[in-house]
Amino acid sequence: MVPHRPTPGNQALLHSLTASTGTTAVASPEVADKLQELLQHDVAEWPKHGFEQIKLRTVRRVFRGQLGTTAVHIKVFRADTIAAKAKKALRISKGERETNHLNQARDLGLPCVEPLGHGLARDGGQLNSFVVTRSVASQDFKFPASPQIASAVGALMRQVHDKGIEPLDLHPGNMLITDAGEPLLCDLTSLRHAGELSVRKRAAGLAFFCNPIDGGPLDPMTRDFRKGYEGAGSKMPDNFESELARATRQLRRTAMKSFGRRSTRSCKHTEAESRRRATPWFFWHLADDGSNDALKAACRDFTGEGLEARRSGRRGFVWLTDTMAIKDRDAGKARKLWLANYWLMFADVPLATPVALSLLGGRGKVFVRRLPNNDLRTELADDKLDAAAIAQCARALGNSIGRMHGHGLRNRDLKFDNLVRDAHSNTLAMVDLDGISLHAAEETRGCGRDLGRLLAAFRHANCPGGDNTIRRFVRAYLRARRRLLQAPPMQRILRRAESRAGEWAATHS
Repeated sequence: MVPHRPTPGNQALLHSLTASTGTTAVASPEVADKLQELLQHDVAEWPKHGFEQIKLRTVRRVFRGQLGTTAVHIKVFRADTIAAKAKKALRISKGERETNHLNQARDLGLPCVEPLGHGLARDGGQLNSFVVTRSVASQDFKFPASPQIASAVGALMRQVHDKGIEPLDLHPGNMLITDAGEPLLCDLTSLRHAGELSVRKRAAGLAFFCNPIDGGPLDPMTRDFRKGYEGAGSKMPDNFESELARATRQLRRTAMKSFGRRSTRSCKHTEAESRRRATPWFFWHLADDGSNDALKAACRDFTGEGLEARRSGRRGFVWLTDTMAIKDRDAGKARKLWLANYWLMFADVPLATPVALSLLGGRGKVFVRRLPNNDLRTELADDKLDAAAIAQCARALGNSIGRMHGHGLRNRDLKFDNLVRDAHSNTLAMVDLDGISLHAAEETRGCGRDLGRLLAAFRHANCPGGDNTIRRFVRAYLRARRRLLQAPPMQRILRRAESRAGEWAATHS
């Protein structure tokens, strides 16, 4: 085990601790004795000793509790990949690094949570780094916020940047708002002292912080935040807004790909089973309503034997059961189809809830929940929708396609047969995602094709609700796309849509 190296950031942590489990730590005298008692136990046993686990991730877990009379949070870092394990062996521990960063930020006058200790704790069969911080009565910052709080958070961001600090993981979840309404930094594991920050780096930092908002830092929802940032120092250059727009588009592209990698790794959204020879390799989507044991059992037992395929062809088979739709594809196509579900979830586009991906012998099966309704084409043909429902569906569909295009997604198989209405909200969920592909968000190629197919579908259904339905659809599309890209859509997209609508109608006459 590598001993802790004394650093200037640890001068306030006077007590060095060694537990019988082989763990070591340095801590403030205020919590040293109780921390040493806690380190006698494995991390998995901490809930038995008064600590509540409030967060569990692949790379860390967070506990909340008391060390004596002091309320604390303890973050335990975990190395989940070979690269992370190599860094753990060669670099200063994450717990010590975060302690140093917090102390350095506090020395610069930045409001941060107070570190009380760090070290190595026994976690299963290995020693993992941890950091102890004093708990503060607070809540995570969220948009939208009151003008006073949003402005204060923006001013703090400006203060951080002006001091030459580039926090690489500063998002609203790492910005606490105390009960007094004051912002407080936490989780500074990833931090870089970059000297004077360029306009581009400042824009990238603000885009990352505002990433949960559709329009990023240029969204109307962030107006007070941006005013607080720009008013807390010297005037920003004239190209600042264009840099913010550029950084937002670039970040959305990388964030989309990053979120897609969650489709096949254990994380908040997915459970990846260990691979066993000669048995299917399963990836389970962790839905908000929890895992469904009955669905899992149905996926494991499904073979397709005795069930007539809804479709069959060169690409594979499609089966429908009472609860699920199952597609059989080549392993690579199945992975891409599974990934498309995560892309649409990231873009906040309604879809049939994914259940599982199974891979075996070069083939794959994708399981999704079956929606309790007919497709939109059937509903319109049966004249089941009134004028209000049709108008609401048109707006919801336009918003979904605008969000899809604003994130760089295209769907070459858009048609009413692949849209299923939610009877309660009148939103339209996309099914049959084989045609989904990812492009640069600002690229317009394919946008006109997608819109044209839907325009032709409306007209082929004899324009339910009249021309106003199409206008509602187009306006909702333009509004959603404009908000995401912070730029008016090009008129040639609409001209191309009309052209493709005519081509599609002529081909399917």
